[in-house]
Amino acid sequence: IEAVTGVQTCALPIYFLETYIQEGDRVLDVGCGTGILSIVASKLGASEVLGIDIDDEAVIASIENLEANNVHNAVIKKADLTEGVDFKADLVVANLLTNLVIRLTGDIRNHLNSGGRYIMSGILTNQQDKVLEALRDNGFQWLAVAKQGEWCAIAAELK
Repeated sequence: IEAVTGVQTCALPIYFLETYIQEGDRVLDVGCGTGILSIVASKLGASEVLGIDIDDEAVIASIENLEANNVHNAVIKKADLTEGVDFKADLVVANLLTNLVIRLTGDIRNHLNSGGRYIMSGILTNQQDKVLEALRDNGFQWLAVAKQGEWCAIAAELK
């Protein structure tokens, strides 16, 4: 990956992207931030990527980073997942804080194809059980948990 501005720790969701993405997947990057996960998904073989964020600066940074990395199969939009996003994905990645992950899990379910994978990160390890409960309540089965310091990422599949 070439120049990416404002990169924060994305190691855990990148690890899960490498593990769970399949060639030709449609990927939804919720809270795309700088666009790094959209870029990685594209480079790993996604056929189409939609990155969304509610922050204007994040959208601008993501677009610039896609261009710097010659990513042409991804679109970045200013959007809220709960309002007006009409995109069905094979894989959703969300690098958000725990409360947002929990709150959006039901909506993410609506944007996933059957058997789709959901990678979430930005979760404090002491709040992991709350996220796993939200996943169960919304028809997901967790596949794996990866930890780094006080943070964790979870990979799940829509049953």
